[in-house]
Amino acid sequence: MGEVFSDDFRPILLPNETATLKGSQFPTEGQPVVCVAVGALPEYYKDFGSLTAATPDNDNEDTNLELGSKELAQFRMEILDDFKLQLKNPAPVEQWRTSKENFYLRMFPVEPDQDWLKKLLFKMSEFYVYEQDTPRFDLYAEVDQSQSRVLFRGWKLKVKEITKEELTSKQIIWVNGWPSSK
Repeated sequence: MGEVFSDDFRPILLPNETATLKGSQFPTEGQPVVCVAVGALPEYYKDFGSLTAATPDNDNEDTNLELGSKELAQFRMEILDDFKLQLKNPAPVEQWRTSKENFYLRMFPVEPDQDWLKKLLFKMSEFYVYEQDTPRFDLYAEVDQSQSRVLFRGWKLKVKEITKEELTSKQIIWVNGWPSSK
């Protein structure tokens, strides 16, 4: 069984492992599932387009991250250009937020002595998508940008719903949302 935010990016579940999925599309107590299959999603680039300096570009969606029925994706992302990105998953829920402030990912460093920061940002970027639940991204650049590229990597899991009695794990996966938002 994988771990959220682990150094080595492994699938959160392997075949025959169980967990409870929680989020906006699940019952309050969550949905118990068993992993049936795991597949790699090696790399995918998304260019959200040009950005105007000091002008937020909010609620950008990427339907290419959507999946089929009973599929769960575990993604991490890398910001390739000089802009900030905030994640909303699901659309109205700002995941990287305290009660008073929004947090964001920034462009990943390219200097070799900054590998520790690149590794940290990659771990912190982890998020999940279930079926056709499309996350939204808010973008902001201090100066004009001709492109705003994000590199996504991840794992695709086929899951099957099971009963609470069939659970063999206490692992809870917050697919989207946050405990206080539901």
